[in-house]
Amino acid sequence: MKVIIIGAGIGGLSAYHSLRKHLSDTTIRIYESHGPPSSTKINVGGGLGLAPNGLRAIASLSSRAVEYIQARGFPGPIFTFRNSTGRLLGEFWNGRKERYGFGQLMVRRAVVHEGLLQEIPEGAITWNTVLKSVRETEEGVTVLFADGSSDSADLVIGADGVWSVVRDFIFDKQYLPFYDGYSSVGGFIPLESVSARLRNSFETEGVVMTFGEQGFFGYSLASPYKPGDNPKDHTIQWWAIYEAPTPSARDEPPSEVREHLLAQHESWKSPHDSPGQPVYKEIIDLGCAPENANSGNLLVLPRYEAPRMPHWSCPSGSGRVVLLGDAAHVMPPDSGQGASCAIEDAVAIGVLLKHFHSTEGHEVPDALKRTVVAYEGLRMKRVWHILDMAKRNGNSKKKQSWLQQWIRDRFFGIFCERPYSQSLKYI
Repeated sequence: MKVIIIGAGIGGLSAYHSLRKHLSDTTIRIYESHGPPSSTKINVGGGLGLAPNGLRAIASLSSRAVEYIQARGFPGPIFTFRNSTGRLLGEFWNGRKERYGFGQLMVRRAVVHEGLLQEIPEGAITWNTVLKSVRETEEGVTVLFADGSSDSADLVIGADGVWSVVRDFIFDKQYLPFYDGYSSVGGFIPLESVSARLRNSFETEGVVMTFGEQGFFGYSLASPYKPGDNPKDHTIQWWAIYEAPTPSARDEPPSEVREHLLAQHESWKSPHDSPGQPVYKEIIDLGCAPENANSGNLLVLPRYEAPRMPHWSCPSGSGRVVLLGDAAHVMPPDSGQGASCAIEDAVAIGVLLKHFHSTEGHEVPDALKRTVVAYEGLRMKRVWHILDMAKRNGNSKKKQSWLQQWIRDRFFGIFCERPYSQSLKYI
């Protein structure tokens, strides 16, 4: 069997590992529109919270990858929730290692990518190759690229993200992404650059999420910091989400980003404010400083989602083209599950193909048909549940009346007091 994977992001690389593990005799090619990470000195991607289910899925594919990632992230299972007055709303365990085998990890997206790249052989990925179209034939699937080249395979996996060309082929552009009314801003700053009071607060509050009248602001450690460590060796990641009538420009000048964020958050309070140096203003000033922003440590990301699709595979029913990750289900950051769901998708495809092709002995065409039916049946219900949860979480970041803020703050208090087993059934 030959498989082509479109996209060398977290989902695409996970799909490679899954197929290599479960179908070792399969020929696998990855095509990626961007260049390799080694081709740029600028930081690639923002930070993320990798949930226990995501780490567990990576561990099932590559022990080397999960060890690499864990060694470079901050174990942050406790989330501290506050409102913009600085009042503590609650503390919540967002994934106990004792229960799930892995804990929550705050980490650079680039680190996850690096970890997954380690065991992929030289030449398996063709970089700087933009997909133009996909064509299904009686013999298989042919992909055509903008440079005039082409390739064919038994199976094409679309792991090409929000603006998926593979999805456009399956649905003839019926399910196009649309702006969801929110924009995100975030990035990284050196731990040594922040005030002593804020730096010391990380010894007790590693992940902080704050909600105000309008918008949201979060920050956390993004490296494996321990009390007594040299702050020069560690990084903070921060992120803000707010409503905006039109998508923010990704190349918005740092000075304008700073001005917008200060208008939203400068008055917000924290128990870790220093005299004349409030926490949120301090993080915004450092994060939007030209020397920090110009190194790729500031990101402006308007958010897009796509309508829920009736299926994630080609309409012919052949199973020869299938989607995973954001190409199949655009996962907003409110879920904290975007990367984890993409990795789970990849694991599922590999396991199911092995079951139908290798274990039960079905020929490739029949195995592909059975795989996509089982894949969609297994994954869709779970993903839609997580997306519903993310939608509810996103509503808390809209502009709130005083009554809505009171209800929201009470909700967080109750949520943090709920039995752990009832709060995070999906991880």
